[in-house]
Amino acid sequence: MQNPVVEIQDGQIRGVIKKTVDGREYCAFLGVPYAKPPIGDLRFKDPEPIDSWTGIKDTTKYGNPCAQIDASGNFIGSEDCLFINVCVRSLENVDKPKPVMVWFHVGGFVYGSGCDLMYGPDYFLRKDIVFVSFNYRLGLLGFLNLEHEVAPGNQGIKDQLLALKWVQTNIRKFGGDPNNVTAFGGSAGAVSIQILALSPMGKGLFHRAINQSGSIHNTWVTIKEPKKYAFRLCTHFGKYQQDPEKMVTFLRTLNIRPMLQTAEKVKKTIECLYAVYPFTLGVDDKSPNPVLPIRPEELLLQGIQMPFLFGHNNNEGLYFLLNLHDFTGLKSSDFDRYNKNIDKAINEKASDVLKDYNLTKQDLKNMYFKDEKISISNCDKFANMLGDLNIIQGIHKFARIQVEKNPYPNYFYIFSYDDEISSTKLVLPKLLKGCCHADEIEYLFHGTFRTKRGCNPHQKGTVSYKVMERMIELWTNFAIYGTPTPSTSDILPIMWEPLDDANNLQYMDIGRELQMKRMLSVDQRFLLAKSKEL
Repeated sequence: MQNPVVEIQDGQIRGVIKKTVDGREYCAFLGVPYAKPPIGDLRFKDPEPIDSWTGIKDTTKYGNPCAQIDASGNFIGSEDCLFINVCVRSLENVDKPKPVMVWFHVGGFVYGSGCDLMYGPDYFLRKDIVFVSFNYRLGLLGFLNLEHEVAPGNQGIKDQLLALKWVQTNIRKFGGDPNNVTAFGGSAGAVSIQILALSPMGKGLFHRAINQSGSIHNTWVTIKEPKKYAFRLCTHFGKYQQDPEKMVTFLRTLNIRPMLQTAEKVKKTIECLYAVYPFTLGVDDKSPNPVLPIRPEELLLQGIQMPFLFGHNNNEGLYFLLNLHDFTGLKSSDFDRYNKNIDKAINEKASDVLKDYNLTKQDLKNMYFKDEKISISNCDKFANMLGDLNIIQGIHKFARIQVEKNPYPNYFYIFSYDDEISSTKLVLPKLLKGCCHADEIEYLFHGTFRTKRGCNPHQKGTVSYKVMERMIELWTNFAIYGTPTPSTSDILPIMWEPLDDANNLQYMDIGRELQMKRMLSVDQRFLLAKSKEL
């Protein structure tokens, strides 16, 4: 096949023919600009649609990721980062529209991109769908919130909106159906999807949703008083400035690398296990076009009305055995410190969550440790406590709302396959059982980082290959039919029943085999904790 050329609304683009890890050819259009570069005077502003071009634009390579300090502490990327990627098995029969799956990458609103380093589309292109991924602005560039119209925050979410609008406008050219778009994402990507589903600005841009290990209710999602962190940033540069207009004017004069390196210093003033970042999602009620005019938790009370598939991994809290500033494993001295002062492990929003259940931090500690001290020897309990509080409680609370408010089916899962050592487990202070935050990603995507680590794609005939096959079948079935199991088959031998009880959650256990199970929700456990009914 020759490199394909497609004409979209903004001009012609030339893609490239690539091969999946199992040898299938597909058409890829990579690094397609969907907005003007947010540089110069556009830094910190809402995105603006891209200008049209003449000639044929080369879109054969992934575009720059958003400028960021990555998990290794290195500066990578560029401010010119607003690119979208479209991959499809073939451009034949584009008049017969295919389901579209749009991936929102993980990374806590501060790390990552939509490229194939982590998210190669190889496994999804076993199915006849159109796969889309994209970059958006992260951290300071995407979420500077001065609580003023000059920089009201959530610019990165508005990038996401513009990317979804691009899909609506252009996806037919790639054989995609703009009326059958599934938004799916993990962690921050899952949170983003909930916000866009709730915002009037996102209405009609997608029709089904998959959330992996993330909810608006999670304790890391928003931060109070965001303006004070911008003030701290300016003071690092010797500018003691609190006037929003002067602050943003000054910040636009800074070179991107030293600005982000200094923002990293501001981030490290926050306790490492708090898992909150100074430049992140927040209320943007000072914007003329807000996506979050009120607290997201309040917005979510109305529920999200569309078919929804969501869940989490069975040991999310392993993530909290990492120092979240440098992603090294916690040391014995760290656990001693948390034992002496549990406040150092529980952020302000998590404290507010406990108050909602009439629980204190000491109550929480007693639930998991009883009379034991927190130490490296029982760090599995520490992981369970922080995973439940910071991640799983919020997802289970979302489940409660969805059961009550969503007239469409809600499909809930727990991912439990942990026969292999994941990237996160390699740096943990102790080898523990269970699937950490984001461990499921490697069964949906083949990232080039796996190749660089010397890891092969999942091999046919292995259990991991079967887990990958099943997840791809479930996820794409949901995108195609609105249900993950329209019928049973050799790959999917049982039906996935939707949620029917907000307290006793019915879920698909995705492990070595598929099993339908039930569990008491963490939301309900916390409610019952004070009454000693557990």
